[in-house]
Amino acid sequence: MPASNKPAPNLTPQISTSAERKLSKLQQEFNQKTEQIELLKKEITTRRESINLAQKRIEKELRPIILQQLEKRVELAHLLDQAFPLPIFSIREKLKISALIENITFDLISNYERKDMIELHDRYAEYTYAERTAFDTEEHDETIADEEPTIEDTFDDLDDFKRIQAQLDREREQREQEKQNRQKGRKTKAQREKEAKAKAELSNISKASRRVYTELAKQLHPDKEQDETKRAWKEEAMKRVTQAYHHDDFFELLRLQMEFMQEQGQPLDTLQDEQLQYYVKILTDQSEELKTEFYELANGPDAGFYTRFCGSPKQMDQKFKSAKEDLTRELEQLKQNVRTLQDDPQMIKVILK
Repeated sequence: MPASNKPAPNLTPQISTSAERKLSKLQQEFNQKTEQIELLKKEITTRRESINLAQKRIEKELRPIILQQLEKRVELAHLLDQAFPLPIFSIREKLKISALIENITFDLISNYERKDMIELHDRYAEYTYAERTAFDTEEHDETIADEEPTIEDTFDDLDDFKRIQAQLDREREQREQEKQNRQKGRKTKAQREKEAKAKAELSNISKASRRVYTELAKQLHPDKEQDETKRAWKEEAMKRVTQAYHHDDFFELLRLQMEFMQEQGQPLDTLQDEQLQYYVKILTDQSEELKTEFYELANGPDAGFYTRFCGSPKQMDQKFKSAKEDLTRELEQLKQNVRTLQDDPQMIKVILK
């Protein structure tokens, strides 16, 4: 056991063998799945970190310019409002001014929460802002609390494996039921049939994950450790093990098993084929879930944001430089328009063309 309160570096769960003996097909498949999951996890993490960093940079570098733009657009809307009653504009031009004020104010209210523009919007719009947004109230406000059920860390008698296993079974079944309830109504018939089949196998497959968790819990429970340094290390390790189990992250459990149980040799080498089949099944399911997660990241709501602002550090720098230049150019144009209209309202005719 390391004489440190930090777990060992991450390891990818792999089955190795001597030069004289080749890996079986099932063992090779296990290694392929773990390598695939490791790669997917890295890609997902890298993408999420890039998105988070870009969001922070937007707040720091771009938002100040955007806020200046908003104030100039507010000024522009008020200037158009002041000029509207002037006799220099034809009826057609007044209609265009009215439509322009409506569009500017609606965007400011709906996208930037400038509620102070509602009165001006309603003065020129055919329908009030409240009427235009009435249909939004029909949307369901799904606020599903995604709280994780906690596994009480009370292993007073770790030799009583039947009690522990029964507890883990109940909690896994509860999490599975909660997951199905959240997704109910959003799945196709084919998806429901696939899940029904998977559920039929769940009782067998879950034993593998439960077995690894139970073994790690027995080895790492800190209450039976007298050495303070090892005790602190075990407390941190147990947190990571429990978190992995809560997230149904079987790959992570295997990796943690390698980290925290190296002094017992390499337990993955001794897996029986029946047990290894369960492991491969779970890893296959987890791989598919990660592929779906990555696909949603690459093609979902954040896809456009990622394309516009994210990437490698060099790519991100270039994208932010370009975005800042565009926003600054737009701001200068807005400032120029506001100055021009303040000096000569007739220039509105030019803007309307």
